[in-house]
Amino acid sequence: MCSQFQINSTIEKVALKFNVLASRNKHNLTIGKPLVRPTDTAPAITTSNTITSLKWGLQTGWGSKLMINARAETLLKKAFFNPLVTNRCIIPATSYYEWRKAGKSKIKTEIKLDKKNIFGFAGLHNNKDFTIITCAPHDSIKHIHNRMPVILNDLSTQEWLSKSLSLRQYSEILIPFEVDQFDIKELPELPKPYIENQRDLFE
Repeated sequence: MCSQFQINSTIEKVALKFNVLASRNKHNLTIGKPLVRPTDTAPAITTSNTITSLKWGLQTGWGSKLMINARAETLLKKAFFNPLVTNRCIIPATSYYEWRKAGKSKIKTEIKLDKKNIFGFAGLHNNKDFTIITCAPHDSIKHIHNRMPVILNDLSTQEWLSKSLSLRQYSEILIPFEVDQFDIKELPELPKPYIENQRDLFE
């Protein structure tokens, strides 16, 4: 699962990377704190090809925990997602974090494509809140966690935002990102208790 990510950039650079416009409320669009946690607000690119601000975590109606991640394998099978599959979005990021188990310890690990790249997670939204879609991990990081966020390449970015996206394309897009090696750095600090208690509702 993904429970923290960074967007260490600017709205202008995000717009340039994804070739989109900021919304009419551009003066309200800020990156804010680079580190994004559940319930924080973050930039999101919607199928209208504009950048807006959405809060991380969907209310499910059947529990108190927010849905911060959704499994790619269940999107077209669960009724909860029926009204959301056309509300696709991209969540810009520059890195994300996972916790690798080492005995009884959990080691916080920062994962990047490289030191400067902005990339995008595949997400769904309800016009106010978003969730990040996860898939099986790439071979190079499966020792860290058994899930990873879906990272979109340039082609799948266009397809994910396309209003004509077909059901068949979901399985072609929502796959582990193809890269020879991620930039991985283990961090010394321990995860905070509420992060340890976060869980993917579909695990």
